[in-house]
Amino acid sequence: MIYLISGGSGSGKSKFAEDEALKYNGRKLYIATMENKSSSAKERILKHRNMRQGKDFETLEKEKYFSDIDLSAYETVLLECLPNLTANHIYGSGSINLLYDDINYLLQWSKNLIIVTNDISSCAINYSDEVYKYMQILNQLACSVAKQADIVIEVTAGIPIYHKGGK
Repeated sequence: MIYLISGGSGSGKSKFAEDEALKYNGRKLYIATMENKSSSAKERILKHRNMRQGKDFETLEKEKYFSDIDLSAYETVLLECLPNLTANHIYGSGSINLLYDDINYLLQWSKNLIIVTNDISSCAINYSDEVYKYMQILNQLACSVAKQADIVIEVTAGIPIYHKGGK
């Protein structure tokens, strides 16, 4: 089963994704992709660690390059989140191909995969050309995942809206 869960910042999408993962039996892997390089990143990482505390997740903090992860022992993989992974590739290695390799690896080898993404392109703000390029890559990747997903959900104010599959 492949899920794509989207929503704005603070929408409740991460909690919803975790709750969906917990519905599955077996081992669960939480792949956290946020780079731990700033005080705001450290705060966000701590918040998400606290959210997972006491839940049945094994956490792997890995910014990119997933092909060395043995996924065979896990029933469910939760990727948090697609925008961070995209930024890590674009601004780190600069390779869109390696970004797609990471996603395709997860899609191919995960029994149940839950991918969290953000709706970052709905704001009417003038961004730089570099940010628009990033948003375009992220949106194309999200569309690609959505086509392959069994369930696509948008979370708004903690309320899931099913766009594909599910309820």
